[in-house]
Amino acid sequence: MDGAAFERTSYAARFEKRNLPGAWDTVQANVYYNEADHVMDNYTLRTPNPHSMMPMPMASNVDRRTQGGRVSSEWRWQDVQLVAGVDGEDSRHRGRMGMGRNTYRQAAWETDANFRRYGAFTELTLGAGTDQRWITGLRIDRASVRDERQSIRGMMGNMPDPTAGQRRKEWLGSGFLRYEQDLADGLTWYAGLGRSERMPDYWELFSPDHGPAGALNAFAGIQPERTTQLDVGLQYKGPRVQAWVSAYAGQIQDYILFTYHGSGMMGMSQASNVDARIAGAEAGLEVSVAEQWKLGGTLAYAWGENRDQQRPLPQMPPLEARLSANWEGQRWSAGALLRAVTHQHRVADGQGNVVAQDLGPSAGFATFALNAAYRFSSQLQLSAGVDNLFDRAYSEHLNLAGSADFGFPADPVRINEPGRSAGMTVNYRY
Repeated sequence: MDGAAFERTSYAARFEKRNLPGAWDTVQANVYYNEADHVMDNYTLRTPNPHSMMPMPMASNVDRRTQGGRVSSEWRWQDVQLVAGVDGEDSRHRGRMGMGRNTYRQAAWETDANFRRYGAFTELTLGAGTDQRWITGLRIDRASVRDERQSIRGMMGNMPDPTAGQRRKEWLGSGFLRYEQDLADGLTWYAGLGRSERMPDYWELFSPDHGPAGALNAFAGIQPERTTQLDVGLQYKGPRVQAWVSAYAGQIQDYILFTYHGSGMMGMSQASNVDARIAGAEAGLEVSVAEQWKLGGTLAYAWGENRDQQRPLPQMPPLEARLSANWEGQRWSAGALLRAVTHQHRVADGQGNVVAQDLGPSAGFATFALNAAYRFSSQLQLSAGVDNLFDRAYSEHLNLAGSADFGFPADPVRINEPGRSAGMTVNYRY
């Protein structure tokens, strides 16, 4: 289905008071309300394909309302800073469907999930404003979710939901410790160790067709993710040169893994928990070679391993490098970007996350892009650019499956990115 209509409503209010008496420096409070109404169908943007798995016009209308708030205070004692507060959030998800054009509008809404979360947090900084700083933080959350579904998808159609009306509750704890040191003017290094626990989200609990082996469904069986990660880095910021390098290594307990079986309307998905290891690094450099010229480059790599199954972790991007050159005058500006990506052979076919799955090894590629802009005034700017200037045929490793309704293979195969493409944008600020 296509995203045919979107309606988003947001309200927010914020209060802040500074320069309070004594060590009490600041108090902040905010509340928010967000609602997203989303219609997906197969007839607004195209004509339904009579030979596809969805030959008749149909639509799905989903709606999510999220509301919450946060209150925090900050205290200062010379080189010591303390922030503490509480927050909370309530979220409701509902939907309705219809066969035929616009028949969903007469269908009744059906709520399928309710989420609640309440938390308290604190962050302490020792040595604020000095050359050596220790920063630590703790957070505890009480998260709960209620399964409001009356039926779920089965092999032979809908079947009664075995966890209808049940509520899951979890205590989630997180914390970190970080050390920062200024080695010289503009040069800083840091190291940090953190631990976080994450409640499965809506799509991980309610979208899979099956949960872990032996579980009634994903809602009953999927456990929260628990990540322990070490980060180190070095960064320099000078008058003409900026450079940085960072690396991380982590271990994830109960990583939420999706396994896909089959394709199309008969395809099934299963969510399970596995233990995993992750690591990666990134480096970057930006140099002002002249008053109006800047040259830059970045290099990034990520790695992951499924320890339980002794295979690569899916959905890992390959090694990628970017080189850029930018010129900026009083009214004119221009830039060029070279992007080079290596092949990726560390894959787990048929596995991934709620968004996508690995589709086998991918080839490397390189693309070149140009852009330019002219500023007529402080309010009006015209921009234009060309992507994939040399019209290379390539596909990204992180790639969604195709749709037979658009002439693509319905089976999960990698789809190429667009060839040479040009665009123009007018920006007006008031």
